[in-house]
Amino acid sequence: MMKKLNKVIFSVTTATLLATTPIYLTNNGQVLAEESKAKELAPEWKVKVELAIQKVKERLPYLADFSYSSLEILEKKDGTNRITIILQTSKEKKKPSFEFSLDKQGNPKGFRYNEEFPEEGRPKIEHDKVVSKATDFMKQWYGADMGGFKYNPNYSDQNEALFTKQVNGLPYLNVNVNLTVNSKGEVISKGEGLYGLGGDDAPALEDLKFADPKEAISKDQAEKAFAKHLKLFYLKQPVEGWNEKTKEYLYGSPTLRYKSEFSEFIDAKTGMEVPDDEGSGSAYEGSGSAYNPIVRVNPVGKEVTVKTTEEAAALFAAFGIESKAEKIKEGISEDTKGKEYTHEINKDLEAIIITEKETGRFMSYGMVDKKKKEREHPEEDPNGKKWLTPEESMKLAIAALEKYGPKHVKEVMPIGTAEFRQRGAEQGFKFVNVHEGIPVLDDEISIRIDRITGEVISLRMEDVSWEPLILPDPKKAVSHEQAVKEYLKVRPLELQYLTPDADILSDNPSYQPILAYRTAISLDHREIDALTGKFTTTGEFH
Repeated sequence: MMKKLNKVIFSVTTATLLATTPIYLTNNGQVLAEESKAKELAPEWKVKVELAIQKVKERLPYLADFSYSSLEILEKKDGTNRITIILQTSKEKKKPSFEFSLDKQGNPKGFRYNEEFPEEGRPKIEHDKVVSKATDFMKQWYGADMGGFKYNPNYSDQNEALFTKQVNGLPYLNVNVNLTVNSKGEVISKGEGLYGLGGDDAPALEDLKFADPKEAISKDQAEKAFAKHLKLFYLKQPVEGWNEKTKEYLYGSPTLRYKSEFSEFIDAKTGMEVPDDEGSGSAYEGSGSAYNPIVRVNPVGKEVTVKTTEEAAALFAAFGIESKAEKIKEGISEDTKGKEYTHEINKDLEAIIITEKETGRFMSYGMVDKKKKEREHPEEDPNGKKWLTPEESMKLAIAALEKYGPKHVKEVMPIGTAEFRQRGAEQGFKFVNVHEGIPVLDDEISIRIDRITGEVISLRMEDVSWEPLILPDPKKAVSHEQAVKEYLKVRPLELQYLTPDADILSDNPSYQPILAYRTAISLDHREIDALTGKFTTTGEFH
């Protein structure tokens, strides 16, 4: 989305900005007065910079002593400049500092205050006070009507207050102002918040077409559409908290819950799910992964163990990597604390097998780029060879699961969508164990298949249970109807406008907003405990 920018930086004091001598820029940051060697900052922009500094100082009293300023100019392909202004109390003292950018018209946009003594873990301030201070600021910045923005409790918490643009009386989720307030009640950052429209390339609000809210299906119809997506799932190890001393998660006993497995939004005209940029799945609420049909598996029945470099070499050979015992390095895996066997393929690439330290049980295989480079994934075979289809790749992944996975697992469910998991010549799958027809979302195996050779290029089984699980009885769960009723009572559906991420991030961006329903977000009400029929305070996380 972002255009490539040439960076041009120069420093001037506030007093200099309106000087009569022309100020020129060069790429190495020198300030020159020879037009032949540099590009001039237009006189009207010097005035705009001065006015912008005045505006932020008037609205933020803590900037009273910030007398030194410098500019960062990012030159864009279209010939315009993106200007960032940095304020400091003196040239020598780098902190505290205050940084803000200008919009196309030269008005101050977002800002960030870098405190001299940052507040450790942000001291608590009541959220009501945050909202009150943020609301006062919005009125000072935009005028009494707050520029058509309205406080949005769905996306606000602790030190942050988010304000969403209102159109036809509904929130337009792509245009927001997100403010952070410190414990002194000072507004220390102003940003765009969620679902941004893509920065400088985004169209102006007046160029967008907003459908009449009357065109939306009724709330009753939307609730029926939502109900289809509320499904049962297990967690064998639900996260219930965080231990500040040990810096580790605290886990509860196995749980059965209801959650919405859709991508957050329902198209308010069609009643269909609005896909996000990864095909499906909510970034805010947990994995939100799409459920797929259950697949039956027939485990081979022999557990694979590796206890020597000779056995590691034989397993590498099974994955298509020719190796010899003497070439394999032994160590301990940083991530899993299991035993690690490494074979160097070439100077950039190595293959790694990880086993359980005590038992030697095989847990994972994969290839690692030693330079940590991002791997490139071609979209089609340069030699015109027909690649394996997702269905053919799935069969190979299931065969690997049957050969190497737990022997008690008889059914699995692929989670997510093929579009999300496919990266060029690689096809990835995440399979979770299924108990009495219900997926166990944190009992998983991940497998990646090479669609050219059909080889398994990655097999991760660190999160799978090797023995049968004892899980809550689904017959004791409250009915689906009761769960839907409770969910929508606490988190009702709300009508709003949204330009989906999938549209903004596509190769041919389409910025038109749609009418959408989504359930009210609540940090205290994540999922329904299926045995009690009441909300939990922790969401699916693993």
